[in-house]
Amino acid sequence: MRYETKNRFNNYLGIEIQRIDENGCTATLNIRPEFYNSIEGVVHGGVTSTLADVAMGHGAAPHIDGVQQCVTVESKINYLAPAKGDLLIAESRVLKRGAKLIVMEARVTTGDGQLVAIALGTYARANPKQ
Repeated sequence: MRYETKNRFNNYLGIEIQRIDENGCTATLNIRPEFYNSIEGVVHGGVTSTLADVAMGHGAAPHIDGVQQCVTVESKINYLAPAKGDLLIAESRVLKRGAKLIVMEARVTTGDGQLVAIALGTYARANPKQ
């Protein structure tokens, strides 16, 4: 099942939300040559980081009517291997859910299952109407 969001940047990149539940989120991205860094076939780290952030943010507080309900307070990522191939998958999980702050983790893998990055992030609940 694909979830629709109103996030123009995510839509522009082609990020798709495949799963959201109370424990986290799975987001995917089909790789295009425009996402490579200067080494042909290797995805730019910023793309990998963005996908992890999207999965963590959606998992922290799922969108309501396509509008995000949290913002990133901080995040870090450890790159473990070059991201190559046709697909990246970010699977996030809640580490701690507080009244205002949510701590998340995401693991980013290639379509063939290679772990390429692990991210950790803190998210704050937001009131988008304000």
